[in-house]
Amino acid sequence: MNQTRVIKFSFIILLVSFLLSTLISLYSLHSMAVHNQREMNKVLAAQIYDTISSELDEPLVVSRTMANDSFLVDLLRNEKDLTEEECNDQIQKYLLGIKEGLNYESSFLVSDQSKRYYTYQGIHKVIAPDHDEYDRWYTNFLSLGQEHAYDVDIDDVHQNIMTVFTNVRVNDKLSGKLLGVCGVGFHMNKSQELFYALEDEYHVKINLIDGDRLILVDTDTNRIEKEHLDDIDLKNAYSNEYVYQDFGANRYAVIKYLDGMDWFLVVQNDGSASESDYLNAVLMNVLLFGIVTAIMVFETNKIMKRTNDLSDASFKDNNTGLLNRRAFEEEKKELSNKDLNENLVYLIADLNGLKAANDNIGHHAGDELINGTAQCLKKVLSPYGKIYRIGGDEFAAILYIPKEALPEVQKKLDEEFAGWSGEEVKELSVSCGYASYREHPSESISGLSKIADELMYAAKEEYYRTSGKDRRRI
Repeated sequence: MNQTRVIKFSFIILLVSFLLSTLISLYSLHSMAVHNQREMNKVLAAQIYDTISSELDEPLVVSRTMANDSFLVDLLRNEKDLTEEECNDQIQKYLLGIKEGLNYESSFLVSDQSKRYYTYQGIHKVIAPDHDEYDRWYTNFLSLGQEHAYDVDIDDVHQNIMTVFTNVRVNDKLSGKLLGVCGVGFHMNKSQELFYALEDEYHVKINLIDGDRLILVDTDTNRIEKEHLDDIDLKNAYSNEYVYQDFGANRYAVIKYLDGMDWFLVVQNDGSASESDYLNAVLMNVLLFGIVTAIMVFETNKIMKRTNDLSDASFKDNNTGLLNRRAFEEEKKELSNKDLNENLVYLIADLNGLKAANDNIGHHAGDELINGTAQCLKKVLSPYGKIYRIGGDEFAAILYIPKEALPEVQKKLDEEFAGWSGEEVKELSVSCGYASYREHPSESISGLSKIADELMYAAKEEYYRTSGKDRRRI
């Protein structure tokens, strides 16, 4: 009897232990899946952004070419000297060539003088923006004062189908006077087909919205220009970055500003897929031990592989988790080809005493110093930019710090170094050199690098002078 009770008790303990460990494992798996899905959404947003940019760049180039075509400019300049029939025949042939030759659904030209709306089918109408709401796009576009703009509107030439139009000003090159507006259009179903495929594959919701959060592109045509995404926060979205917004309950969005269009790409995920997978996995684990164990191994390996695919290990330093020299050189190369931000601060940091720690205590002590330096840099500087390990004891950072905040950041970093203590080594000394673009506005990123290097070496010399340590030994 006692043996039976012991066996039963052991079985219960084993069962409870298994269930607890399984639930913990599944929770971890669920967290990894959510994180992986978020990373996938960022990659997906980048893919959609590239596709949209590619789709819309060509129509804009075509429309700009039309606006600068001397044939159209001369026709509009001399429109009053030609009969309506002469203008119509010449412009219709031109627009028909654009439409059929380049495979667009629509091509148009509006004369500012006569207000005639020319299409590849001939004169469609004389627009009256003050009286016809469908014509207000014309005055709305001109009021922007921009050379071009995109517009989602009803194409009343094509059975009221939703269409994206590229509107470009046609100006008289001699007088600078506005002559009209031209452009091409393509129907929304092209973009919608792309969105349908991606939404179905990745279980997300994709929209293009304007600055008022009005939906401009959606797979549901009934929502276009009628509904708003009121809970989307655009405060920090006017940048070149992919902005992440968390709504809680595993619901989040990735937002990307489309500069040339003044629109926003929004990719939303409600987390329902992750929750459903998690609950199903728990139920299957309780019912079928062997199957769920195999699924857990398979799913974990798959998620790890997907996570590894998303994270480009070639840009990471394995020892510290910081970005490596390759990433650093890529960033410098990119910055060398564009104007620098006034808040840019270039930091070079060099660890003092690494050789002495390696020689006197061991390489584990040197590793402790390296990781201690990385931890201090990450703790203070992560909110301001990217941090790199560019050599054995060399670190760098490309930061964006407002002028008034820089002294406080430098002070916090010095305090963090001074307050660090490890198990093998009790103190940490790092020589830093800062180069601010605000203080050296004429310098390139390469010039700032040289200035930061010089200041870092000066700080290192001061360290050796005041500490009395032999530089050759450390």
